[in-house]
Amino acid sequence: MTGRRPVAVGAVIPCKNEVETITRCLAALRGQQPPLSRIVVVDNGSTDGSVELAKQFADTVLEVPDGSISGLRNRGAAELAGVDVIAFVDADTEVGSNWLQAGLEALGTGADLVGSRTRAGDDARWVARRWAAIEAARTHSRSRVWSQHMLVRASRFHSVGGFADIPTGEDADLSIRIAEAGGPVTLVPGMQAIHHGFPATLRTFLRRERWHTRAPGWFPRMARGSQILVAAGAVWSGAGAILAVDALVRRRTGRLRLWAATSAIAVPALGTTTSRRPAAVLQDGLLLSIWTAIRVARLPAEMRHDRIARNGG
Repeated sequence: MTGRRPVAVGAVIPCKNEVETITRCLAALRGQQPPLSRIVVVDNGSTDGSVELAKQFADTVLEVPDGSISGLRNRGAAELAGVDVIAFVDADTEVGSNWLQAGLEALGTGADLVGSRTRAGDDARWVARRWAAIEAARTHSRSRVWSQHMLVRASRFHSVGGFADIPTGEDADLSIRIAEAGGPVTLVPGMQAIHHGFPATLRTFLRRERWHTRAPGWFPRMARGSQILVAAGAVWSGAGAILAVDALVRRRTGRLRLWAATSAIAVPALGTTTSRRPAAVLQDGLLLSIWTAIRVARLPAEMRHDRIARNGG
């Protein structure tokens, strides 16, 4: 962004029990050039000492013990009167040294909302490392900007009403509403960041993905490529169910066995869409299969919600 006066950038960091990461998050923000005008931490009832650490780096620490994640971010943005750009960074994310400059340059070319995918930390376990790599590999020009770290023009953010008060997916929703309002949404490779909050195990990965489909409307908030993958998974699962019934009723199991064998082959084949390394192919295929299976299982409820919404019920 250009102009006669320096661009004023304020940052909002929502936090809840992030004592292991918030210092790195805030120190990285304090090291940005140009310097941030103000840093606001909005704490959601931490009990682990996060508030005390935040007060060492932040200009303002607000304690909102019963707020939603969208409410925390909106509350922090309300404290940043007069800034041109709002940075939203999660407390478990550590932005790179050139993060702000790269983002401001992109905003200067006309974008209203910018961000990028994140990588896992060097000490992260394989689930975190591979899921970060999968997210990066599946990124395309129409991908949503996520709230792990983003920069948005303050005027555009306020004009669309900020983050919607939904349990999850509020960042994708914001991307969609800004784009629909005519504001360009851009992913900027130079906005490098480490997300220390990627799930470390298959169990936590499963729990997180179930959470991401908790709020109705998750399907239309996904990018087209993700929607196609879920739709294909639903068709394939439906075919398996039909063959299973056929095997039970007519005792013809040949087609069902073929379907099962093909499904087993499809897992590593799916992994080749994000990696070519043999070990990573199997890991990526497993994670993508779990991701798809969760959404296929949730799809009937999502379709019912969409039908009710369209009928005005």
